[in-house]
Amino acid sequence: MFDIITIGGASRDVFFMTDEGRVINDVRHHEKLIAFDYGCKIIPKESEFTYGGGAANTAACFAKLGLSVATIMNIGAEGTGSLVVKYLEAEGVSTSFVTRDHVNHTAMSIIIGLPGQDHTMFLYRGSNDHLTIHDWRPLRTKWFYLSSLTGASADIIPELFSFARAHNIKIAWNPGSEQLVGGYEDLSSFLEETDILILNREEAQQLLLSKDKKVKVNDEKILLSGLSAMVQGKVVITDGANGSYVKDGINEYHQEALGDQVLETTGAGDAYGATFVAAELLGYGTKYAMKLAALNSGSVVRYIGAQKGLLTFSILSAIIDSRKSITEN
Repeated sequence: MFDIITIGGASRDVFFMTDEGRVINDVRHHEKLIAFDYGCKIIPKESEFTYGGGAANTAACFAKLGLSVATIMNIGAEGTGSLVVKYLEAEGVSTSFVTRDHVNHTAMSIIIGLPGQDHTMFLYRGSNDHLTIHDWRPLRTKWFYLSSLTGASADIIPELFSFARAHNIKIAWNPGSEQLVGGYEDLSSFLEETDILILNREEAQQLLLSKDKKVKVNDEKILLSGLSAMVQGKVVITDGANGSYVKDGINEYHQEALGDQVLETTGAGDAYGATFVAAELLGYGTKYAMKLAALNSGSVVRYIGAQKGLLTFSILSAIIDSRKSITEN
């Protein structure tokens, strides 16, 4: 039996870091844009070829933390898909449930980043849109970690929750944008069976507003309480430099962000969510779990790519102990 099985997407990620872009505030549409000169050729300051996707990122994180982990994903039958499998196996992830798609290519992401700021991402979803599970019986695990599902892959959600219910499997869920579009009305029955719901602040606001358009979602307490009423377990909200928030049904917690250097933010949310769930699985308290998660997330953003900065439990614990010692002295 596995400690946890991750379910979702995997991709080949190509990062281009450049300082030639400019951040423009679009006042009319209340958003920021990354702009480059029209018709120009950009030579990146730094580039990185790595792997990503919700299922891959979280699986690598769980393995790094010492858990027994498998992943369910659909990748292309071409060489890129083989590289994904080889990489995950080297990280200690079981790929026995990975399917190979002979029609659609492995998903790919092109990420354009400005050092110290956010990025713009071009996504080709490919095989990620066509994940199916034909035989659920071999999936023996304590937890499922369900990340974003796109296209026809979302069709597995009802059966996944049904299977988990029948086999006493707990579910951590980080729903993707396509799931959130359906809003509370479409997700309510699944949320009621979710043990840990993980969202960033914008996603949390979107979900709560889909239930009540008049609710004041800028208030963290209202946001936490509203979402907590939807789930049977804990609500986790990540909020970038503002840290993170958790409600366990009764108590509310806040954890400050612990990353002191930010190079590139891809994978920070996956690292936080997976580390928090791993700590929960291992029986740590909520406050300690949040600190572990914040440290791991803060380490990831110091590097290009979603997985390069992932730390082990022993390193994370040592960092916490050293900080505690400094504080006590």
